[in-house]
Amino acid sequence: MHGQSIPLDWQSSMNISSPGFQFSPVNYQALFLSQINTKSFFSCAQTCHSNGNCRIFDFNDQSLLCRLFQGNIITMGSIVASSSPQSRVGSKKYNAEQFLNHGQSCPLCEGSRYMRCINNTCQCEINTYFDGLICQSQKLLGDVCVNSTECRYDLNYTCLPRQQCGPPSVQAGTVVAGNADGTSGNTLTTLYYPSGITIGIDNALYVSDFNNNRVLRFPEGSLTGSLVAGTGVAGSSNNQLSGPTGLYIDTSFNLYVADSANYRIMFWQQNSFFGVRVAGSGSSGNTLSSFGAVGGIFVDSQKNIYLCDKNNNRIMRFSPNTTFATIVGGTGIAGNSNQQLNSPVSLYFDEPNSYLYVSDSNNHRIQRYHVGVSLNGTTVAGGNGQGSGSNQLNTPYSLCVSTINSYIYITDSGNNRVQRWSFGASYGVTIVGNGAIIRSDSTLVQGYMDVRLSVNESNLFVSEMMQNRIWRFQLI
Repeated sequence: MHGQSIPLDWQSSMNISSPGFQFSPVNYQALFLSQINTKSFFSCAQTCHSNGNCRIFDFNDQSLLCRLFQGNIITMGSIVASSSPQSRVGSKKYNAEQFLNHGQSCPLCEGSRYMRCINNTCQCEINTYFDGLICQSQKLLGDVCVNSTECRYDLNYTCLPRQQCGPPSVQAGTVVAGNADGTSGNTLTTLYYPSGITIGIDNALYVSDFNNNRVLRFPEGSLTGSLVAGTGVAGSSNNQLSGPTGLYIDTSFNLYVADSANYRIMFWQQNSFFGVRVAGSGSSGNTLSSFGAVGGIFVDSQKNIYLCDKNNNRIMRFSPNTTFATIVGGTGIAGNSNQQLNSPVSLYFDEPNSYLYVSDSNNHRIQRYHVGVSLNGTTVAGGNGQGSGSNQLNTPYSLCVSTINSYIYITDSGNNRVQRWSFGASYGVTIVGNGAIIRSDSTLVQGYMDVRLSVNESNLFVSEMMQNRIWRFQLI
């Protein structure tokens, strides 16, 4: 559909699919322009050519329906099989020559299909932005961005601090446990230094209420918890806890608790009033059967227990019904080599890949170990010295890893923020804190925090320990 006598900024070249396909947009309402009945695929292509906002079209040869869409065919939808064997999808092709006059005076783009006159200069059409070469389709919810011109402002999307397009309201957190004002307490609606959290398969929130020596369970949507471990009084009997920290809940709703001041891991069956010691000697130590202060724990499908022995700078694995552990990370001596750790606090085990992620707190980095393969760790976040730069961490406390896209969420406690590092990235983006959250009392989260993802990874839960509350933040 172009000829030598037609100006370049009036031409349209098309990519055409094979027969038997139609377009499926990721967001029909946001991308759909219009539909008409027309006599042929060629007529449908002409209709798209005549519409400056149309970038994608499809034609059903049985119903003669021609549908027009805006957007990027690669990132904003899929070409899928159609019930009509001769249906096709088309998309416009663009090149930099069509946009040479961008930013120039309006007479230079008069009659152009790709730009329009705004404030006496040639600018991109509605719902597109200039990337330095061509006018690209503006991005949708959750798409990666650098600045807000890339996002669909007609949908109230801006480029959020997490470098994704979305409405500003996404940044606002909701308190889901504890007092919103940060005051402590010992009722079933209050917390006192919530040191650890975990999420059940029913999306219930479990909280290690450290100074209340108990674990509470909050059903999804409820601000009132129920006691599931401990009595609320510190002690070492089998129904008591003393300073619980790390938590893990399995798919049968059995609970594992790091009973930190008793130097043991306790196993509480669902609805049980008593726990059973499954690891630790009950006394602080540095043998293969004892440990010091414990931070995070993780239990794999074989019931192996992984724990951070913070004081002894090592990661221990206890197999079921065994007294002695295997060391799977760290040497027991503080250091910053790839084999060493310095005050490891939290961990996450990616069981399908046998990758163990550890927050190497005093080395200001996240280390990954290939369990069963090597005791050498690989730095996957931070490791560029203590600091607040996007490529740095400052005393990272907790972490969790997405099973969907391998994002690492890190509570960067010394910087009062939660960072997200993409797989293989050299820097992180701020998801929570450091001015990246809107709420009534503060623009910052503070201090030590634990972090977990919801079951479908649509929400991020953050335990703000010193403020005695748990936040939920929407992910996109």
